[in-house]
Amino acid sequence: MTTRHTLEPRPSGLGAAPVSVVIPAFNCGHLITQAVESVLAQTLSATEILVVDDGSTDDTRQRIAAYAGRVRYLYQANQGVSAARNLGVQTAGQEFVAFLDADDVWHPRKLEFQMPVFASHPELGLVGTHSVDWPAVGFPTAADPHRVRVVSWAQLVVKNALATSSVVVRRRLLARAGPFDSSIQGPEDRDLWLRVAELAPVANLELPLMGYRDVPGSVSKQAERCQAGMIRILQKLDERKVWRRRWLLRRRAYSYAYHSCAYLHGAAGSYDRALTCSWKSLLWYPFPYSRREVQITGERPKRLLVNLLRWFGVKGVDAHPVPAGAAEPLAAPR
Repeated sequence: MTTRHTLEPRPSGLGAAPVSVVIPAFNCGHLITQAVESVLAQTLSATEILVVDDGSTDDTRQRIAAYAGRVRYLYQANQGVSAARNLGVQTAGQEFVAFLDADDVWHPRKLEFQMPVFASHPELGLVGTHSVDWPAVGFPTAADPHRVRVVSWAQLVVKNALATSSVVVRRRLLARAGPFDSSIQGPEDRDLWLRVAELAPVANLELPLMGYRDVPGSVSKQAERCQAGMIRILQKLDERKVWRRRWLLRRRAYSYAYHSCAYLHGAAGSYDRALTCSWKSLLWYPFPYSRREVQITGERPKRLLVNLLRWFGVKGVDAHPVPAGAAEPLAAPR
């Protein structure tokens, strides 16, 4: 699919889209106003904005009170981001639901570019976008043309290609797919996107329309939790018997999960755990990955070697032999 777009500034006032924006928040008062302002600044406005406060103890409530009449504030005792998103989805009243984490932001024309994709490709159930690292001076100007690239279930089961804060999804599909699994911490979004992709095609609009903030200490940086979550997602697929005799795809999915965990453990300095994951990755699938899945030829053996040298205490070795996020399944698509 190819759709021509440019990112020159446009005046606001294009109307409102049938979109409910769900923003989960936990002690992000110092950042959430930027997220909310980026939604309010949309050239094609969202009909409904829901901030779900997941038991914050900071000034989140007070900051959102300044948007009374424009933003609906929901509060729940702390239950985690999945429960917060689920409450937002349950409350949403529009045809589409968009997700935005409290520490991320949107390009002012995100909905303007994204929503027409559903009209021109009515078979799509979910559309994400590319992202940029945030904070930044601004969003880059993208070259023309820009494609709408379908993400197949087979691609998504190996490597996450959908950034949560970029996603817009049809609400009726969320009702059919079921809620975010609150027992999974870290990659819980990918678990849901896989269920949605079983029901309808999903795609990315290849425009940088979301600013992704890399927050130290976030769940996505907690290697043990993320590893448990990634493996649990695949185990749930095993339990539902959805592989349809694609045994080699299953092995590649488990392999890539362990490869990603090797990245996370290595980045955290747990080189013994990183080595174990690298060996498991090779045992599950010893063949090369595709260029869509890794950015560097021989990425897995290079990562294994670097972590082995770091485990032996060899100084001066780069602990990250590939660009940060190249294999991490939680990173937003660039």
